[in-house]
Amino acid sequence: MSRRRPAPTLLTVGLLALAASATTVLPAAAQSPRIDPQVAAALANISEDSLHAYLSKLVSFGTRNAMSISDRPGWGVKAAREYIMKAMQSFSSKLQVSLDCYQVSKQGRITQPVQICNVMAVLPGRSARRIYVSGHYDSVARQADGRFDWSKWDNPAPGADDDGSGVALTMECARVLSQSGLDFDATLVFIAFDAEEEGLVGSSLHAARAVKEGWRIDADLNNDIVGAVQGGNGIYDSRTVRVFSEEPMDSPSREVARYVHRWAAVYVPADKVRLIGREDRFLRGGDHTSFNLQGYAGVRFTESRENYSRQHIKDDTIGAIDFQYLAKNARINAAVAATLALAPPAPVVMGRRGPTLGRGKSGYDAALSWQASAGAVGYRIVWREAWTPDWQYELDVGNVTEYTLPNISIDDYVFGVAAVDAGGHESLVSAYVRPQRGRANVRRASGSR
Repeated sequence: MSRRRPAPTLLTVGLLALAASATTVLPAAAQSPRIDPQVAAALANISEDSLHAYLSKLVSFGTRNAMSISDRPGWGVKAAREYIMKAMQSFSSKLQVSLDCYQVSKQGRITQPVQICNVMAVLPGRSARRIYVSGHYDSVARQADGRFDWSKWDNPAPGADDDGSGVALTMECARVLSQSGLDFDATLVFIAFDAEEEGLVGSSLHAARAVKEGWRIDADLNNDIVGAVQGGNGIYDSRTVRVFSEEPMDSPSREVARYVHRWAAVYVPADKVRLIGREDRFLRGGDHTSFNLQGYAGVRFTESRENYSRQHIKDDTIGAIDFQYLAKNARINAAVAATLALAPPAPVVMGRRGPTLGRGKSGYDAALSWQASAGAVGYRIVWREAWTPDWQYELDVGNVTEYTLPNISIDDYVFGVAAVDAGGHESLVSAYVRPQRGRANVRRASGSR
């Protein structure tokens, strides 16, 4: 049942006045997101020294190739996964740390039957919905002639940036958020995937398991190559990080990317998020793709200036890592994961017949309705011109489950709504998106061409 609408605000009155002209551009009405002091305190605990310690240990294993299963002490992928697991167990008794293992037969780049094990640390929240922070801990190196030989799993492959940097970031987020004392609604999952280099194997198996077990995953913040600041062309950039997200424009992946952009600017203004409107680097992929393919929302963080000549070789060493930059990227991940886990779930805007968006009684308004979100004390409507990638306007409408924007065409604008709790924590935006049409099935008359 809908609740009574709040009394019109000055902004609402202004909208009504402006609506008299069909050509008037609506004014921006941005509400400043609220900083949570507990989240800010957790971010302040992110340590460059801790990141350095994790990464130094990861590169010390010689290789973390997914095939390098060995009982040799301190060498190979098995020793690496045991280190990651024990380190995350030491962070907090609240973290439930385990190996997420699968037997994989010989196929593709997997040159022998092998057990693939992701390392997973779960910080339980009040609800079952999940927010992931991830990276992949396996590494690989080409032969001296520059070619890949997937049967040569014992090549030196320190994998400092690809992707020791993402794993170190994931571990540090696990440490600070499990020690923060914050009471999260969503369950946080910090996971280091195995066998990414062999074709996203570990993450694909995990995402398929998530579907089978019915997990609700709101977002995967995947970090892959996030620690260096000098590209192969010599250009430095220590102030920006790229976030890749899948099409279409209002996919769940894009809403996560917009959320990252919004909250990174609040908590880590020294580092700018560059939103990239494609799934990944051109013709390349990462573990977030496994989530997207299963219908979950995944995005990828990657440094702005990659050095391609340093990837998948024995020279991907710790000397190229800028730990101040890596720490900033860790703070962005922690800020987004914490805010999203503290916030209510996103409102449901889909009814049995599609999105609950109409033209109102006049036939010319934008009439929005949604289902209430548990823990929400208010809602924020956002909208933008339909050829624009990011939300342009927003309006806090109070604790209601319907609202009408007068004389705003639902044909010309895209709309969404987010839930907000008493602490100002904001959910992902639920966009009013038309389901994809089925193909017409028109039968031709007999004998026609």
